[in-house]
Amino acid sequence: MTKISCHRGARFSAPENTFAAFDAALVQGGEILEFDVRQSLDGVLYVLHDETVDRTTNGSGPIAEMTSKEIDALDAGGWFDPRFAGLRVPRLDSFFQRYKGRAEFYVEIKWADCAAVGKMVRDLDVARACYTCSFSEQMHLDMRRYAPEVRQMIHWRRTANAKAAIDLFGASIVEFFDGEGAKNDFTLENVRAAQAAGLKTQVFTERNDPTVFARVRDWGVDCINTDHISSFNSFRMSQDSQMAL
Repeated sequence: MTKISCHRGARFSAPENTFAAFDAALVQGGEILEFDVRQSLDGVLYVLHDETVDRTTNGSGPIAEMTSKEIDALDAGGWFDPRFAGLRVPRLDSFFQRYKGRAEFYVEIKWADCAAVGKMVRDLDVARACYTCSFSEQMHLDMRRYAPEVRQMIHWRRTANAKAAIDLFGASIVEFFDGEGAKNDFTLENVRAAQAAGLKTQVFTERNDPTVFARVRDWGVDCINTDHISSFNSFRMSQDSQMAL
C-alpha cells in the first residue's frame, strides 16, 4: 500500500511545521512526516520552511540571523488561526523525540550544519527511520558525508536517469513531480525506469484528484508526498475495502 508523506504536516488543518500540524497528520492517516530544517545564529536546529520567519510566525527576519532565544519566543500559530496562538517553532531534537517510533521522517535540509544533523539522528537513534533530500547541492553533499546511514532521495528531474541517480547521487529513492506542463515528470515511463533500477518511488502533487491518486496506486508508487492527507487516505482505504469484497 502506498504510504503518505505529510507535506509540512497537515498544513491545511493546522499551522505548517508545528506539532499541531504533525499530530493532525498522524490522525489523518499519514505515516511519514515531511519537514524542513534550518539553523539559528547560535547553531540550534529548527523545523522551519522559509529563509525568514515572517510568513509563519509573528516575528521578522532571517532565521540564520536570530538566536535560539529569539526564535523560541516566537508565536508560530496565531497567523493561521487564533486558536493556535502560542505554538512554537519546533526544535529538531524535540521533534524527533516527540515522533520517534510513531512515524518515519522525510528530512528536507534547507540550510543547516549537516554534521550536527547527522550526529542528532545517530544520538536519538532515528537514522533508520529517516530519508533526506535538498534542493541545495551543498546540503545534499554534506548529508551524504556526515549522515551516510540516512537514505538519500533526489528529485528525478536532477538527472532523469535511474543509473545516475544511484551512481552520482547515492540515491535509493527518487521523487517525481506531478503538475502541469514541462515540469511534470510523473509518467509511467519514468516510474518504471526507476523501479527497474531498484529505486523506491515517491511523487509530490498539489492536486486533490482521484485521477492522480489512481495513477499512484496503479503504477505501484511507494509514497505520495501530499497536503491532502485525508483525501488520499480515504481513497486508498476505499480501494482496500473493494479488494476485500
